[in-house]
Amino acid sequence: MSEQLLEKILLVVTDIQKELQDIREEQRAIREEQMAIREEQQAIREEQKTFREEINSLREEMNAFRKEQQLILEEQQALKNGQKELYDLMNALLHRQDETDAKLEALTMDIHHMRGEMTAMKQEIHALNEKIDSHYKQFNERLNNLQLDVDFTVHKTTMTERELFKMRNRLFS
Repeated sequence: MSEQLLEKILLVVTDIQKELQDIREEQRAIREEQMAIREEQQAIREEQKTFREEINSLREEMNAFRKEQQLILEEQQALKNGQKELYDLMNALLHRQDETDAKLEALTMDIHHMRGEMTAMKQEIHALNEKIDSHYKQFNERLNNLQLDVDFTVHKTTMTERELFKMRNRLFS
């Protein structure tokens, strides 16, 4: 019964170790995804910087065009349309940045959750190890007690057989 229990416990511990390995692999994958997201964020930031520089450049051009506004009304309207497109693009980029930030926050929360689960698993493994150690000690004590009982019984049996032998010799001699 104890061997079966120890085997079951060993199987549970082995399964837990496998799950821990799987969790570690998932964490590595999440870290890689985080790095990819960070790289995307950096690229987006660089694009934003480029767009800001382009917008500043367009603003300077608009100031120059304002001086010639009465002569170039049609060109000014085209620039306003271009500015609206850039504004929409910037809004789309900002929206994308917000989505990326939300995804990063979700990943961060998932990692914190996983860390909590790993801590709980470590505590459970520690508790199981303590139980195994306790059962092992009890098993050894019982085994030692049984060994002593067997030794005592063998000794008693030998003594009894000796007495029986002596009695037979006295009776039949």
